[in-house]
Amino acid sequence: MNAFLLCPGRGSYGKPELGALARSIGEIGDEARALVDQLESQRAALQPGMPSLHELDSAPSFRPALHLKGEHASAIIFACTLVDALRARRDSHPVLVGGNSLGFYSALVVSGAVSPSEGFRLVATMAELQQSERGGQVLWTLIDDDWRLVPDRQTTLNAVLDQIPSAALSIRLGGHVIVAANEEDMPALLDALPPVKVGKRDFPFRLAMHGPFHTDLLRGVADAGLTRLADLDIRAPEIPLIDGRGYLWSPLSSDPAALLHYTLVTQVTSTFDFTEAVRVGLLDYAPERIDLLGPGTSLRAPVGHILQHTGSPAKPWIGG
Repeated sequence: MNAFLLCPGRGSYGKPELGALARSIGEIGDEARALVDQLESQRAALQPGMPSLHELDSAPSFRPALHLKGEHASAIIFACTLVDALRARRDSHPVLVGGNSLGFYSALVVSGAVSPSEGFRLVATMAELQQSERGGQVLWTLIDDDWRLVPDRQTTLNAVLDQIPSAALSIRLGGHVIVAANEEDMPALLDALPPVKVGKRDFPFRLAMHGPFHTDLLRGVADAGLTRLADLDIRAPEIPLIDGRGYLWSPLSSDPAALLHYTLVTQVTSTFDFTEAVRVGLLDYAPERIDLLGPGTSLRAPVGHILQHTGSPAKPWIGG
């Protein structure tokens, strides 16, 4: 069955996901165990003194101060996604790979554009650089209880972006939007976005321990990333890869230098349009199945919103 693989971003490893890495290794076996051992060695070399992936995954309880810290969250999510991709390759025939935010780094590896060890270096380096940036992200929604877009909310969002100096659209996420700002403007941003309740969830709310990702506030991070990762071993993907603009990177025609610049600069400093990426992938490849890789189910609702408005017959499958 032809499948579109989607990799999750930050926030996908929470309390319910404790033990997810160990469970996946147990299910998949030696191939997964060898991959995680490789990543553990890489983490020990690049991030000495930090808890191992197994220690994070086997913790007796979920501790936000530990599990949501950038260097830890990025590493455990990356590892879980790569292991789940092994399962996906057994169950289906991937024809396209994409991801949301951090998930784009995972997608680089799943697509074959970057090796697991180089992918871990990319994730670890960017997590380290982003930790120093003050600011945050706020999740808000443009839909009602029936997942229908409410036009007035887009008008409101545009006004808020014009009103608050540092505010910028960080991620388009199906019927939701993520807006970022510097630390000084965060209170004003939370006050300016009108309260909305969809189902049992109240919007807006600040995403814990997230920085102002995918905005020009990270220009310094992009510059530092270019310096630190100029030698990243990147190549054309083996499986078509779709980025946060909806641009397709083909195995036959992709320029590795351009892909590296997009990875380290463009998607770091500009809006990550996950909505457009999924929409283009559905329309251009017409996959029979969308495989939402683990950990967690954070992409389930956003992909559902996009499916509802795109009209694709593809059925999501939740991994992890």
